[in-house]
Order: sequence, then structure tokens, then C-alpha cells
Amino acid sequence: MATEVHRLVDSLARDSASRLVAALARRLGAGRIAVAEDAVQHALLQALSSWPFKGVPARPVAWLAVVAKNRALDLLRSEARGVVLAGELVPLATSSAESEGHFDRELNDDELALLFAVCHPALSPEMRVTFALKTVCGLTVAQIASGLLSEPAAIAQRLVRARRQLEASNVAIETPPPDHLADRAESVRTALYLMFNEGYSASSGEALVQPELCVEAVRLARALARHPMTAGPASDALAALLALTAARLPTRVGLDGVAQLLEDQPRDQWDQNLIALGLAHLGRSARGEELTVWHLRAEIAVLHVMAPSTAATDWGRIAALYDHLRDLDRSPVVALARAVAVGRAQGPAAGLAALPSLDGNPYGEAARGVFLKELGRCNEARHHFEAATALARTEPERRLMARRLRA
Repeated sequence: MATEVHRLVDSLARDSASRLVAALARRLGAGRIAVAEDAVQHALLQALSSWPFKGVPARPVAWLAVVAKNRALDLLRSEARGVVLAGELVPLATSSAESEGHFDRELNDDELALLFAVCHPALSPEMRVTFALKTVCGLTVAQIASGLLSEPAAIAQRLVRARRQLEASNVAIETPPPDHLADRAESVRTALYLMFNEGYSASSGEALVQPELCVEAVRLARALARHPMTAGPASDALAALLALTAARLPTRVGLDGVAQLLEDQPRDQWDQNLIALGLAHLGRSARGEELTVWHLRAEIAVLHVMAPSTAATDWGRIAALYDHLRDLDRSPVVALARAVAVGRAQGPAAGLAALPSLDGNPYGEAARGVFLKELGRCNEARHHFEAATALARTEPERRLMARRLRA
């Protein structure tokens, strides 16, 4: 019974916690998001401790909502607002989410309101994305730091400043007016993209892949593309990108526990339903005139999934797309991906020349090692494969780098 409860609570934490936080935070206000997070976490812990003995309630999500509401009131009882809040929090419990599918559930108003609240103009673009990743996407400080190529201490300080600024600005948790929508929607899309990346290539731990993060990112991206407030070509392009990339999840790690690069993945095992879903969103994304980073990334993704093999991939086209993407996104990660495409299209010498300096990145070291090996400079290549092995963040990554080193 205890094991089954643990599985259920883990599932609820993945699938329902963000909705519960959003519903509670909308009633408490932007200055009380931390209270909402603490209250929902308390409810999940209470479920772990009581359900094995008392049984799982008929409506688990509604049970969590009531416990979280009561915990929030307890946390606020010493303040004068607590009495007023008691009446506001009564409608919190809901049961409609319990039977909904991963990719089909609509983005509810509470979630949309919270997404846009934490992406408010009162915060800098960096703060918006960081706060969305923590509050709405549920990533840890360490995961956010990895995704944003920053230090955990700096991310923690950024979160503290973001909460203070939202509270000082008395930001309402609500959908913004149309003239403020575009800028804030882009911060939301960026946060979902980084959330997906953490699930697709974890920054720490034993597992390379965290599918639950990918699933939630695809769901939210598709919901953005469908919601009247956020629908549009850019949202469809993001949904296409994430669905097409998620299709490769079944082959990210081999049966031997070794991370598999694109050229090593058996393409017949890719999820054809997700590919079809991605292509449908990609088709809808073409109805606009603006070419966004999401369109460029989605086209790169579709070139990969539609190619019959790595050798048959249109690397020249991919390198050209990365040239355009680099003009819009100057991050070293884009520069690394471009260098790999250049190396495949023009040869290892060109790829080596295009590589950026990526201190601390195992894939940057591995790419340098691959190009050097192809040029016959094996002693130099060994040095970089050793560095890549030492820098690997997960066990599947370490095994991949070690295999390259042995070869």
C-alpha cells in the first residue's frame, strides 16, 4: 500500500502541483507565491503520511487542495489578512483534473494567470524566466542554474529579488491586457523551452532523462498554442519543436544505460504520434510573417526527424538555419550546435574552427575530441574526451564519454 501511495503522490506532484499552486497563489496574490508553494508541498507530505493508513480519498486532487488551503490559512493566521483570506480560499477545491490526459488538458485560467504574473514587466527578462521555471515549472535552483548557464547562488538571489519586486509592485495574478501580452508570452515560451531541456538532458542525478518534465512542457506549450490569449505562430512553433524533440525520448538512453547521441539512435523507435503532432503544429506556425527562434529551432528539429539517417541529413541546411538562429540567440549552446552542423556539412576542420569556448560543458569537450579524432590528432582528442568524462553530469553521460575515450 505504501509503495502504491508513493507512486500516486509522485504522479500528483508532477501533474497537479503546479495547478494547485496557481489556484492558491491567484487568491493569495503575487506576494504570497512562496506561501502557496509551501502549502502545496505540505499537502503532498500529508498525503504521504496519512494515505497509507487511512486510504486514498475518492478525489485526491480535491483532498490536496483543501489541505493546502488550510495550511495557507495557518501560515497567514498571525496576519490581519488571514481572516479575509478564509472566505477567498473556499472555492479552491477542484476535481476535474484527475482524469485528464497529459497532452490534452486545457491550460486553466489560474495557470495562465500565474505564468503571466511571474513574467511581469516589473521583472527583468532574466528574472521572469527564472521565476517561471521555479514557480510554474517546478525546477530546482540547481536545475535552473544549469539551464541558464549560471551559478546556483546567483539564481537563488535572483528568485529572492523577483519575489520582493512582485510584492512591492503589488502585481495581480491575472492575464495581462492585449498590449502587454506579446512581450510576456515570449518569456513564458522561453521558460517552457528550458523546462523541456532539463527533462531531455538532466543537469544532475543518475538519470539522463526526466520524461515528466518533457511531458509537462509539451502539454503547456500545446495549451499556449490553443488558448485564445496566447495562440499564434510563435506558440505553435514552440509546440512543434518540443513535440518533435520529445519523439526521440525513447532512444535517448540505450538498454546498456549509455546515453545515445542522435547518430546512434534507432529511428524506427521514435514516437510517430508525437512526430505527427509536431508536424501539425509546424504547419500552423507558418501562417504568420515573423520568423522567430522557435520557427528556426522547429525547422532544425523536423530536418532531423524526417531524415532517414544521420548521413542523409541535410547538414548544410541545418548549418544555415543555425547561422540565422545565432543572429537572434548568441548563447554558446547555439554556437556549439552550429559548429557540429558545420563539421558535418563542411568537414572536421571547419567544425573545429567554429567551436566556441565552452568551459565546463561535457558536450563541448566531446565535440572537440570528435573533430580532432577525425583529423587524426588522437592524442589531443584523448585529452578532450578525458575532460568530457570528468565533466559528465549524469551516469548515462559519463558512460557515453568513457566509451568515446576507450574508442
